[in-house]
Amino acid sequence: MLIGLDIENIAVIEHTSVEFERGLNVITGETGAGKSLLINSLNMVLGARASREFIREGAPFARVCATFFCKELDSILEDCGIQSDDGNIVITRKIYADGRNLCHINGSSVNVSLLRSIGEKLVVIHGQNDTTELADTSTHIHFLDAFAQNSVLLEDYKKIYTELREAESTLSKLSEDESARKREIDYLSYQIDEIEKAGLDANEEEELLSRKKLLENAEAISSLSEKAYSALSGDSRAKDLFYTAKRALEELSTIDEGTLPYAEKASELYYETEELAREISSYMSGITYNAGELSEIEDRLADINSLKRKYGGEISDILKFYDEASEKLSFLMSYGENKDSLITKRDALMKDATDASEKLTNARKECAKLLSERIENELESLDMPSCRIEFFFTPCPLYSLGAERVEVLISTNPAESPKSMSKIASGGEISRIMLAIKSVFSDFDGIPTLLFDEIDTGVSGRAAEKIARKMRTLAENYQLICVTHLPVIAAAAQNHLLIEKNISEDGFKTQIRTLSEKDRIKEIARIISGDNISEISLQNAREMIKPGN
Repeated sequence: MLIGLDIENIAVIEHTSVEFERGLNVITGETGAGKSLLINSLNMVLGARASREFIREGAPFARVCATFFCKELDSILEDCGIQSDDGNIVITRKIYADGRNLCHINGSSVNVSLLRSIGEKLVVIHGQNDTTELADTSTHIHFLDAFAQNSVLLEDYKKIYTELREAESTLSKLSEDESARKREIDYLSYQIDEIEKAGLDANEEEELLSRKKLLENAEAISSLSEKAYSALSGDSRAKDLFYTAKRALEELSTIDEGTLPYAEKASELYYETEELAREISSYMSGITYNAGELSEIEDRLADINSLKRKYGGEISDILKFYDEASEKLSFLMSYGENKDSLITKRDALMKDATDASEKLTNARKECAKLLSERIENELESLDMPSCRIEFFFTPCPLYSLGAERVEVLISTNPAESPKSMSKIASGGEISRIMLAIKSVFSDFDGIPTLLFDEIDTGVSGRAAEKIARKMRTLAENYQLICVTHLPVIAAAAQNHLLIEKNISEDGFKTQIRTLSEKDRIKEIARIISGDNISEISLQNAREMIKPGN
């Protein structure tokens, strides 16, 4: 569940904190007070798109921090490398005026994609845009798939369908005119030949650069090695000094045995110095400088860089390009054989895809009647007792979701057959249909918090009372947050929050606060009668929030 929301520098909100409770949380406020800012802020922390336009004017950043409790996500967080905290989840998102965007979950930095993935498991937001979802018939098939839990069948089908499309695409390219195929063969042959002639080796560039560095610094190398050799075996003869020390200490050790380790150490130093001098001498004899070799290395590196610009940033990329180009050339050269093989493969995939789509179709049809009945039962409790819901299947060629289009049809009159929802249902009816659908799906989607953003638009009277009761029922098993303009829904709340816009020296500022019982009565009275609150509207508000109403 969502425990709290802390908002800073979002539009006209300078800073405000909101606490939520279990059950039904209702948010009200005058038009323009900033209810949409609350939704936008929550969306932002759940991974939705966040623009610099959200930042309050003059502020360097905007920040939203949401605190949740959901023990079921502990293992998922740990799998993502995020430390769990016995169900406590703190998500913070901060956007800066310079475009930076920082996201954290329990203190761990995450990207927006992971933030969205976690957010989808915590809150589902249903708004007025959901009516657009119902109007878009292409989304209706998803209702059936979700209810039938077709994810495995759908993934199996999509995998086969993707392979089928790839085979069809390759066949289409093979069937292009002969001149285009020959041009591609010529171009690939040129590229392959150019790389082959270069005779590249994966470690070659590193070795060339190392040798180039030695040749370019040959004079410094000679000077420094000569200086080191002279210090060891030249006029100063460090080696001879160690020898003198060695002999003296050896003689001393015959008098005082306690100095024997000194003699041994001096002996080691003498022989090590002598060996080092020999090694440096050998190194010096191997130092050569060949201007021609340096020129050859530079030419070779230039050739390698030219190939890198054409075929990849590293030699390994060039070699990978070579392998892929060779495979493609071989494929094009074996035109007839490959075409026959692809046709056989395409036909087999078509059969597999058709079989997989039939399994999907059967699963959808099996659950369509049950889902219709479940939605109809919910609609009956929402004051639409005569409503009939039907899922209409239209066969079609295979596409990414199967072999049929699905549309939800509705009849609000028992004497009429179901028709397209956009032609039959009013705005208020669509709101109730969406609430009914969400009520059905809330039974098994496992998401703990549902937010309804003015989904009651276009509803009044008895229908509004039914919606209020439905929300109270849902709130027994889920945390509900509802932005509403209906007094009967506001009166059903267990926690009532008010968004209000106040004028200060700095202009308008939006605040959100939890209402006391007295203030709650006053707010519901305002919703009933507007700013001119009367004793009658106050009494109506008191009656509405009485237990049992």
